Amino acid sequence: MNSRPILAILLLTNAATLLALGVVWKNRAPTSAPQTSPAPRATAASPAAAPKERKVVVTQTVTNAVAQKFDWRAVESDDYKKYIANLRSIGCPEKTIRDIIVADVNELFESRRKELAGPKKKFEFWKPGMMMGANIDPDRTEKERALNKEKRALLTDLLGSAPEEKPDLLAGMTSQLDAMFDFLPTEKRSKVMELMQDMQTKMQKAMKNGAPDPEDMGKVMKDMEAEIGRVLTPEELLDYNLRFSMTSNMMRMQLAGFEPSEQEFLDLFKKRKAFDDEYRGAFGGGLNLKGEELEKKKAAEKQLDDSMKTQLGQARYDDYKRAQDYTFQAMYRTADREGLGKEAAVKVYDMKKAAEDAATKIRNDRARSQEERTAALRSIREETERSVKGVFGEKGYSSYERNNGAYWLRGLSPDPAPVPTAKP
Repeated sequence: MNSRPILAILLLTNAATLLALGVVWKNRAPTSAPQTSPAPRATAASPAAAPKERKVVVTQTVTNAVAQKFDWRAVESDDYKKYIANLRSIGCPEKTIRDIIVADVNELFESRRKELAGPKKKFEFWKPGMMMGANIDPDRTEKERALNKEKRALLTDLLGSAPEEKPDLLAGMTSQLDAMFDFLPTEKRSKVMELMQDMQTKMQKAMKNGAPDPEDMGKVMKDMEAEIGRVLTPEELLDYNLRFSMTSNMMRMQLAGFEPSEQEFLDLFKKRKAFDDEYRGAFGGGLNLKGEELEKKKAAEKQLDDSMKTQLGQARYDDYKRAQDYTFQAMYRTADREGLGKEAAVKVYDMKKAAEDAATKIRNDRARSQEERTAALRSIREETERSVKGVFGEKGYSSYERNNGAYWLRGLSPDPAPVPTAKP
């Protein structure tokens, strides 16, 4: 097994855990309730709303030291500029005014940001995609940036300047990562996040001397899963693993082009997870096994494969095996970028198989001379290249070749040796 994809996924999982921790921290409940919560004001994009009725009573100290009480509604206004003027008229310090207005505007725009998400959607763990299954929504990301720009413009107009804010690295991912925890009640979510934070610390220690060791990383995640299993019910633990385990992440990255249904993914996951737990298959484990242990693993792999074929049926099983071929994955990505659909990737994959079968026959044909075999192989490669370009188009083929997807064509017939240039 090639360990480079495994290490890449380990690093992606590590990064995604950080992002998930960030989302939960960002959306955590405040440690103490604020003293007041100003009502939203009117903005260019938000019509004026009547101030909420308040029960808060503020005591104003006047020059004769007589405490006078007044209702907060005497100060509030739907217009931010009038609101600021009213605050100044009662002697409110400028710093306090700024704090009140900034908090009020933040609350207003946060409510508008939440509206961008629309109705809450179920997290579709069976859909192939990016790390942790959390795909960024570029349209929503752009809308959130526009909201932030509008908020800063409003604060600058009201206060002369807007507070400096760090770039929101989670913009566009917040709702997706939140959805990944939709299976847990709030009280358990915090405990799981603490355990994930512990895992993050251990992963960082494992990587301190360079590239992570798959065995060490596998042990960290297995230990954490055991800890989480003591907190969650069996059903909750299954949901957790469907979202965050190395097995599920490997499957989502490998099954583009297979497009499993929810039930197919769930059934395949249970089989794969049992094998990975035994042999650490998702972490490249078992590579150094010998003798009886190696034979035991091979027997388990065959049993797993036969079980999947029985579950899926021959046609879907063929789709499943093809989807895990790295050469097909490169074809699928190219077809997807060019808007050609899965059928184009399957067509090119079939071309590859036919060309390789033909090349094998040519190499084994001893009735031909070496020169004839070389010429025939070159002809197969050239014809196959033309056919692939006909499917992907010139632009798509250039991208496919540039990303080293077409390396298998050189296996049909090597590139011709460069002609040496004459010395002057």
